[in-house]
Amino acid sequence: MKILFHLNSMGRGGAEHVVSILSGKFADAGHDVIVATQWFSENEYKLSSKVRRISVGLTENEEKAGRIKKAFTRLFKLRNCVKKEKPDLVISFCAKANFRSAFSLFGTRTPLIVSVRNNPEVDYAPHKLATRYMEKKAVGCVFQTPDAMHYFSEDFQKRSTIIFNPIDENYLNADTNSSEGRVDNSKKIVNVGRISDQKNQLLLLKAFNNITKDYPDYSLYIYGDSQEGGILDGLTSYIRENHLEEKVFILPPSSNLKNEIIGSAMFVLSSDFEGMPNALIEAMALGIPSISTDCPCGGSRMLIDDGKSGILTPVCDEKALTDAMLRILNSKEFADTLGNNAKNVVSKVNPDKICKEWEDFINTKLKNKRA
Repeated sequence: MKILFHLNSMGRGGAEHVVSILSGKFADAGHDVIVATQWFSENEYKLSSKVRRISVGLTENEEKAGRIKKAFTRLFKLRNCVKKEKPDLVISFCAKANFRSAFSLFGTRTPLIVSVRNNPEVDYAPHKLATRYMEKKAVGCVFQTPDAMHYFSEDFQKRSTIIFNPIDENYLNADTNSSEGRVDNSKKIVNVGRISDQKNQLLLLKAFNNITKDYPDYSLYIYGDSQEGGILDGLTSYIRENHLEEKVFILPPSSNLKNEIIGSAMFVLSSDFEGMPNALIEAMALGIPSISTDCPCGGSRMLIDDGKSGILTPVCDEKALTDAMLRILNSKEFADTLGNNAKNVVSKVNPDKICKEWEDFINTKLKNKRA
């Protein structure tokens, strides 16, 4: 089978992480796999040498055109790529790429599977006409959570499925007990995610500031690109105003993230909304006691058994997040129990299992299309 994945880039985000794993697994299984992207990011996930990468983005001169002309140019470039490569299937990830794929395949018989990766109220509600056309054109959709699926039409839901994100194999079977040759992270609280309104790291900073009174020897490390203007400035201002310069460190994403966070006191996800957070999956797989806001569209709730394999707190609730962090720090026995139970998440997100679920769904959709 010839499969063409389409998404904006291979930059370090959740969808890109999934595509890097799926494309490699599909190529290993003998499929001809192409990843077509709009642009190249500075810090990207690597693709398998068996996977071809094609740019369908704008040239420097094309970028100078007006917004509408640029939108149509992107459509035609993707359409021309599909016409040239003649894939058996196009799989797109995230709202803009989903819309672009649906419209570029207008009048063609190439099957399209889309994947919704974030809160539909944010990504799809402002684009009702494009969403309806996507629903009509796609043979199906892969969702991460039931909450996300229920936003769309009943007919679209019936043609779709729910599949978890696969974990990076680097996090499988990690030796979380050995500390030999490893930096001591036991006084380290970690957060992983781009610096943005969505991730709400300011909430985490406030909760951390609250716990420093009782636990002054702990530090907070935030690993993430700054992709939204002004957000990083706001965080650094808060750090400075509260004299946390020697306790809080905001760092770029690490190529050695596993070793940076393994053995940490806790992982905290403070987001206002998420799909299914890969960073939370990876922290749990490493046995790190984890806290997450119970944010739309329900991904954290599907990963964490509250009070047993992690702690869920309400969105934007500073007191609840502070209390959850103190609950872990106040009891090593409780923290160890959370961490040990968290490792069971691996059975839900094993990459071979997830890729098999994708292949089964693809085969069903293509069989129905041919019928």
